[in-house]
Formats: sequence, structure tokens, C-alpha cells
Amino acid sequence: MQLCTLHLQMGKVRASVLQDLGSRTGVEDLRTLATLLIQADQFGSGVAQALRVQSESMRIKRQQIAEEKAAKTAVKLIFPLVVFIFPGVFVVLVGPAAIQMAREMFPAMQGR
Repeated sequence: MQLCTLHLQMGKVRASVLQDLGSRTGVEDLRTLATLLIQADQFGSGVAQALRVQSESMRIKRQQIAEEKAAKTAVKLIFPLVVFIFPGVFVVLVGPAAIQMAREMFPAMQGR
């Protein structure tokens, strides 16, 4: 930002300074913001409304990225669930029935 201010003080055109800022940083959102500010300046439209639209767009983009990460997390959790959780649940649920079946099928194993 200091570099932009310096360029403006040296007499460089604001549109050029904003365009340089967008390309220099390599951040897509900042590049879009710079383009938006340039257009608002050229057409004389309100900057406030343009900034509201830009902020809403960025908010939606962040939400979509978060939803995408959440969907990927569910897939990544399948392996630990199957390996660590499912065997324990299986033993708790099926274990008593298996013991009862073994006692009924093999009465000699009861030790009586």
C-alpha cells in the first residue's frame, strides 16, 4: 500500500497504480478489487455499492471453499472409522450373540 501511495504521489495515474497492485500481489481477489475500483472510477459509479457486491462475492466464495473442504473431510474419515471404530462396535454388538451361539453349539466347551 505504501508503494501505491508513493506512485500516486509521484503523479502516476490511479488506474495504472491499482492495476499494478493487482498484478504485483498475485492475489486473485485483490486483482478483482483493483479492476472493480478502476471501473467505478472510469464510469463514475458509486464505490460503496461496488465494494458491497465484491464483499458478498468473496463471502460466497469462502463459503463454497469451506463446504468443499467439509465434503473432503467426510471422505477422509471413512478409513479411520472402518479400521478403528467399526471393529469395537462389532465386538460389542455381535460378541454376546456369538458367545451364546458357541455355548449352544458346543456344550462340551462350557466346562461342566
